[in-house]
Amino acid sequence: KDMVKFQSVMWQGMLMSAGLPTTDTVIYHGFITGEGGIKMSKSIGNVISPSEIVKEYGTDALRYFLLREISSFEDSPFTMERFKDAYNANLANGLGNLVSRILTMAESYGVKLGNLEGPAIPVKQWLEVFDVKRAMDEIWWHINDIDKFIAEKKPFSLYKTEPDKAKSDILVTLQRLQGIALAIEPFLPETSKKIKKLILDNKKPEKPLFLRKG
Repeated sequence: KDMVKFQSVMWQGMLMSAGLPTTDTVIYHGFITGEGGIKMSKSIGNVISPSEIVKEYGTDALRYFLLREISSFEDSPFTMERFKDAYNANLANGLGNLVSRILTMAESYGVKLGNLEGPAIPVKQWLEVFDVKRAMDEIWWHINDIDKFIAEKKPFSLYKTEPDKAKSDILVTLQRLQGIALAIEPFLPETSKKIKKLILDNKKPEKPLFLRKG
């Protein structure tokens, strides 16, 4: 947001002088702040190394936090405590655990999809207004809703008495997981690719997509 003057006036003038069209929209986001709400700055020394986070948690974990836990427009804090809490709750225990549960059931009970077309998750409306956080929230609403579906239907228990009904419920979760994989592709490309391959191979993950951290 401290680049408002440059982006709104000087940059447009540079585009015009180069004979290029000016931008019709300029979006300003807030600062990423550290402890105490102070803007992160190398001169202050309150920065966090992204390369160190990627080394331990992976690229998609950092992408997730920046895209969902950091506001698209306002100032937002980035602390390792917040990062770890979000990682464990929404990636390790959330998306990663859901993938393992669904693919374990699908592999065990022989439920398989023949294509990679899943039910669409409406994120385009939020991306068109540059609200990436709302787009991510929409995806995670569906992740949580699939979890609720499994908890209510209990296909792993139902299979003992009504295997056909259980398989039908597992197919629903597999189709919806497919939709999740497609929706997260622009945001978490590595994770999207892994989930698509697991679905095609009808295999549960050999190791968690996101290993829980202490």
